Amino acid sequence: MHQLVRNITGLFAIPLLVGWMGCSLSEPEPSSFTTALTLNAEQNLSLTTLSWNRVNVTGFKEYIILQSLNPIPDSPVPVLSPGVTVLKRIDDLDITTHAVSIPLLASQVCYKLYCAVDDRFLYSANLCVNPQIDVVDGFLDRGCHEQGNDEAILFDRFNRRLVALNYKTGIFTTMVIDLDLNFPTLEMTTWNNITNVFASDQSPSWIRKYTFPSLTGVNVKQFNSVLWSANVHNQFVFVATDEFNKGFQVLSRNNMTHLDSRQGSFGNQNIAVFPGDQTTVLTLGSTESKKYLVNDEGKIVSEELIPARIFQVDRQHNCADGSTLFIGGTNGSIINPAGENVASLNINNNKFIQLPRFTADETKAVYLISDNIEIRLEVVDLSNLPSITILQSFVVPSINYADIIPDGDIIYLLGTNFNSSFPQTFILKYPFPS
Repeated sequence: MHQLVRNITGLFAIPLLVGWMGCSLSEPEPSSFTTALTLNAEQNLSLTTLSWNRVNVTGFKEYIILQSLNPIPDSPVPVLSPGVTVLKRIDDLDITTHAVSIPLLASQVCYKLYCAVDDRFLYSANLCVNPQIDVVDGFLDRGCHEQGNDEAILFDRFNRRLVALNYKTGIFTTMVIDLDLNFPTLEMTTWNNITNVFASDQSPSWIRKYTFPSLTGVNVKQFNSVLWSANVHNQFVFVATDEFNKGFQVLSRNNMTHLDSRQGSFGNQNIAVFPGDQTTVLTLGSTESKKYLVNDEGKIVSEELIPARIFQVDRQHNCADGSTLFIGGTNGSIINPAGENVASLNINNNKFIQLPRFTADETKAVYLISDNIEIRLEVVDLSNLPSITILQSFVVPSINYADIIPDGDIIYLLGTNFNSSFPQTFILKYPFPS
């Protein structure tokens, strides 16, 4: 018998009664009710909410939810196999719902509910659902988007293509071969009604500019040392690099020419940009951070050290740019325009924040948090900082994610599976909490 059954039933066995009842510790007494429980499912985009009635019996131990790609056979005890796994174990009698965010990437997922009561199990009939998920070809593991545009720009590392994908319909609108990019950070931005895509690589160190929607390459800026970060804002491109005496640079968006520079800081950094009469630019590192003011001509008018720090600086695409707040680093450091740490999304160094994104009004943020082998999608309220309120949290598939797009009442999550022999990218859709 599977180890789960031995573990579960061993907890419920009563040694003094074993000989009298004629049951082994590994086999609880079968329930006298074939399907005493009723499991229900409510589908909302890619999110399935399972529910059941509270069990009104004495001797409650726990609820156990099994999952499989195929119907789960009836059994008086929960039996696991390579195709049947435990989704959730709940030891609270009053918890009778569980939100499931497609832990299995398939067109059908089946569930069965067990309830351990004293030395037996009650169980439900098999329940299969068809979650909503769009699948497109390609290993699209880097992406970007701009609020108000239904097109996401992604890099297909398997086929070496730069693509525009309508994330609402799952349809490619542009696809071009690009043999130059490696592991790019992508940024899509509009200035004077002209939309461009910028791709930056750390090695080789360059920034490449593309037109949209054709994705035609128009400009390239190469650097003589590591390019840590680039951030495009209005008519400027702000750069953090290890170039000698030019660690911080201001470039023209139009033709990528050099406008001004300072010595800057060395080492991995992120860049935050805040609008104003003069543009505030923060270069944020783990040991040193600086604040620059840049005028409308791209000239740096002031420079100062600031107290803000980012614990474990990540790539620029794992940051959130807002008009009054910036989020960066694996702990989700929240930083204001004055260069002060306001709060953190995560204080556990064994967990990692990925792809934080602001909502349109910047009062909420959506992000992924990796916790050992588990990845959760979380939505938080930032309107009362430094207090942060988690509005929604649930487990999502353990795949590599390219982008998160909060769009109205839907959160679009774009990711690809490293373990797939045939490269595919998934578009998951989750309801935004009301």
